[in-house]
Amino acid sequence: MANSLRDQLLKAGLVTEEQIEKATSNKKKKPHQKRTNHPKSKKVAPKTNQNKKSESSDLAQFYQQRAQLERKEKQEENRRKQEAAKLKKERRQKIGKLIKEHALDTEAGDIRYNFVVGTNIKYLFVTKQQQQQLAEGELAITFLGGKKCLIPVETGKQIIAIDPDKIVILPK
Repeated sequence: MANSLRDQLLKAGLVTEEQIEKATSNKKKKPHQKRTNHPKSKKVAPKTNQNKKSESSDLAQFYQQRAQLERKEKQEENRRKQEAAKLKKERRQKIGKLIKEHALDTEAGDIRYNFVVGTNIKYLFVTKQQQQQLAEGELAITFLGGKKCLIPVETGKQIIAIDPDKIVILPK
């Protein structure tokens, strides 16, 4: 019947001999093509596994790069902190040396001298001469190891130049 239909279509001129041959050859190839394009085919499965492997390896590579970057940032931050601590220590030593070299003796003082630090009133015992020098603006007050120290104003200015956060009470 199929052959008779083919003959009728040829006689009517609706199809050519080439078209018929092509149609019959396509029928033979279709079952074969369906097998190779089938989703459960062995050829397709490795591709999806490779895609998953490449995706997972890309993801793993991304996380590895991110972890490396975070480690580098953390190392850089630690290096900056260590450098800042080193500079702070050097400044403290420099200031401590300046104060020790120029500090005046307050052991013999018997006059109470009051001064303000922030909102607190502090005091220091000084001699009459030191009291006069404080009044004239020749001396300043600072702290070293929790102890109040009298120093020349120039030394106080040097200390402030080294560390502006250091407490130095300068005369006005």
